[in-house]
Amino acid sequence: MTLYVNGETIDTKDIQAEVEKLRPDYERVFADQPEAERQKQLYEWSRENVIEAALLRQAANRDEKGVRPEDIDKAYEQFVKQNGDRSGNEKQVRAEIAQQLRLESLIKKVTAGAKEPSEKDIRRYYAKNADRFTISESVRVSHIVKHHKPDADADDMKSQMQEILKELHNEADFSEMASKHSDCPDNGGDLGYFGRGRMVPEFEDVVFAMEPGQISDVFETGFGYHIAMVTDKKPAILCPLEDVREAIVQELRTRAGQKALEKFIDAQKVKAVIEEK
Repeated sequence: MTLYVNGETIDTKDIQAEVEKLRPDYERVFADQPEAERQKQLYEWSRENVIEAALLRQAANRDEKGVRPEDIDKAYEQFVKQNGDRSGNEKQVRAEIAQQLRLESLIKKVTAGAKEPSEKDIRRYYAKNADRFTISESVRVSHIVKHHKPDADADDMKSQMQEILKELHNEADFSEMASKHSDCPDNGGDLGYFGRGRMVPEFEDVVFAMEPGQISDVFETGFGYHIAMVTDKKPAILCPLEDVREAIVQELRTRAGQKALEKFIDAQKVKAVIEEK
């Protein structure tokens, strides 16, 4: 069976290429579906994408104004600059460039009429997506570490760390002790500020449960034995609306443009003759 869209033959290779393009994300999202059902739906979605692309292309080609020759020249020179010297297929490349420019012009016209987001839209999006605009909790930590080594006795290492902890409890300077005893002595063991997800979970579980000025007990991670001191802690902070307003407006404009484009394609589909022979 061959697919036709308004009389234009659609190459099955185009559908298969779309299948392969969508497959990685599709199979990850729909991994719980039965294999046969998943493959059938993937093919149907790919076929639909190719049909919609053909309808957009055909609508762009009906634009009587077309594209300006100077725009094609400019784009072609850019193509040559990026892909090397002219290779004998200039006519084909220019035709493809003209097609792309017509398509871009059509999409620009369709999306230009999309509704601008209102203040209410902006505030609703901000409230609904507050987690996206929140700077996560962070801590500043200094630590002393003895790394696991193949030839080192773990009990001896832990005992050394317990002796260091005793000195710290007797008011020894943490920075000096880190410089003298830690396997990571740089900056007196200061790791700076970091949020969750930057360190191994065993380390974060300890330090995020501590308060500024507090020194931990000796604890172990996959890297070795640690003593940590939290020197500062910053709570999660929601960015002010004005700081993220432009990003929200751009996101809402993009969504509105996409909806306008989908509506345009649906209208083209209603009028189209789509058949398989």
